[in-house]
Amino acid sequence: MKLRLQALRDRDDMRRITHSLLQVDIGSRINFDLEAQLVRIEGRLTLGDALAAIARGGFEVASVVDAAIVDAAFRTKRSEVLAF
Repeated sequence: MKLRLQALRDRDDMRRITHSLLQVDIGSRINFDLEAQLVRIEGRLTLGDALAAIARGGFEVASVVDAAIVDAAFRTKRSEVLAF
């Protein structure tokens, strides 16, 4: 899933969000695009789990760009891992 965040400023913010998400699903892959204010989450989190974890970390989701749940454990092609 891809989420657009509000007020994502720096690497410390990215660390806090990553920590919050990994507390819910330790196997998640989390990637950020700081300029676009996007976070991509791959794992077994539902949209509700991700939104709640991000809120617990003190951040707000501005919009849901893509709500599809992608479980990184079941990928078949390496090229899929790096595409943002």
